[in-house]
Formats: sequence, structure tokens, C-alpha cells
Amino acid sequence: TLRARLLTAARRPRHRPGPPERPPESLVAGPPGTRPERPLEGPTEAWRRPKPLTVLAAVSAAAAAVLGALAVDAHRDLGDLSTRTGELAAVLAAPDARTVRLPVATGGTGTVVLSRSEGRMVFTSSGLRDLPGSHDYELWLTGPRGARAAGLLDRVGGGATVPVVAPLDGDRRVALTVEPAGGSERPTTRPIMVGGLPST
Repeated sequence: TLRARLLTAARRPRHRPGPPERPPESLVAGPPGTRPERPLEGPTEAWRRPKPLTVLAAVSAAAAAVLGALAVDAHRDLGDLSTRTGELAAVLAAPDARTVRLPVATGGTGTVVLSRSEGRMVFTSSGLRDLPGSHDYELWLTGPRGARAAGLLDRVGGGATVPVVAPLDGDRRVALTVEPAGGSERPTTRPIMVGGLPST
């Protein structure tokens, strides 16, 4: 089934530091040549408790990504696959799971499903612009200790990405930026997506 394939394909991309190269201004939101002093600030979106079908619909935007990921990632360690599949399934099935769709300024939509009881969130996206090979989309979480990388988005065509499963540590916001290939230690560009995370 589609749900089974999505769970099999799920994985969290690992953060890898990249070179201090800035992306072209056309790839990020905001006036040319500007860098925000508080890069992960933005309006808080309204969260809601999802119905089972709503949760499934939220992640189904990555359906196209699943089919490609099954072939591209067939070499992955089976133990790692099992762990990440279990994490994704646990978040989706959690009684306190909440979901929200966040607009991406440069085009596309990000979807977050979060469970505080499981201590994790799942992020998927659809309709994202293709980036040159010199840049990646990077996901961020912010909490009491500031911003931290939550993973790079693996693009598999059609603007879709493989689901990212990220642990939570008192984080209050989620953001998406365009970074040099391999990612950055800290956000270097204005976020193209920002949303608040519910506390419960």
C-alpha cells in the first residue's frame, strides 16, 4: 500500500557541514544582500489535531518521493530502515499527534506532523523549487538553546522530498532555509518557511 511504502521510505537526512557559500538571492526570500538578525522568527501558524485520514493526506504529498526513494535508497542499512520506519509510524499513530501545512515563500508547501509524547516530528514537502547542485534545503528547529539543524531534504523529483523524522528537545519553532550543498552549522539565509510548534 501507499502507506506502507511511505513508512519504508522514511528516513532523517543527516546534517553535514558545508562550505561558507551563500546561495543566489533569487533562491531565498527577502531583499537582495540582506541577512536577518533573527533568522528563524516568523508568524506562528494555527495547529490542529488531525483526523486519521488528515494525517495520511498530510504525508501523501510525498508519494512521488517514495517510489524514487525505494530505488535510490535500497542500499541503506536494514536496521536503520527499521528504526526510522518505527519512529515515523509512532508519530503518525500517537494520540496527541498534530499536523499543519506551512507555505514556502519560494513555492510549495511544508507539512509537519508532531507528537510531544513521542518526542519527534515528521516533515514532508511538495511543490518545492528545484535547486542547483550547489545548494540544499535544510530544516531547522529552535528552542531554549537556539537554532539547530534537523536535516537536509532529499529531493526525488516533482518538488517532493523524502519524509524527515527529527527528535524534539523543547523546540518551539520549525524553519526551512536554502543552504550551501551539505548544509550549514547555522542558518545563513532568510527562512523561506517558518512555523510555531504546539507545546502540547
